[in-house]
Amino acid sequence: MNREVTDSVEEMGLLANGTSARWDIAINECLDRDEWSMEIEAAHTYLTFQVDELNAIRAALDFLQTGPPPQGGNGQANAHDTTALAIGRFGPASVSLLWDNEDFLRCFLVVRQNEHSTLRMSFDEDDVRMLIEALGQVVEDLPTAERQPPSFVPQSSPAAPTSAE
Repeated sequence: MNREVTDSVEEMGLLANGTSARWDIAINECLDRDEWSMEIEAAHTYLTFQVDELNAIRAALDFLQTGPPPQGGNGQANAHDTTALAIGRFGPASVSLLWDNEDFLRCFLVVRQNEHSTLRMSFDEDDVRMLIEALGQVVEDLPTAERQPPSFVPQSSPAAPTSAE
């Protein structure tokens, strides 16, 4: 029986990783195209999903470092400030970070395909601090261009003055 196998196994390599007391985060890259996955692991948790772009990792760190949106006059976050930060996909489902609007610090990693299919991983204040520590290490491991904040635009040197003729 001579059959040629045409399906290739996707080859991945470790691009960056970080760890804290409770959490391990690894970024893997596909070796033959621009695709990345993030692994988040703890004692009772393991999740891996595709990252939309490497800038999403820096954006996730910034999102967690910045904290939840300011509270309104009634102690609740403004309903318009519940914007989630999209960071990737789990199959057809989106993966995002979302701050809780309760009276205590909590963030969710949300995997959502539609309103009837949603998973929320809850991170309390200690988890958020440890995720920031691990993601900070991940960002340090990323290629130099990806370490800059998403809004970073390299400045070109000023053009030499031209003489008017």
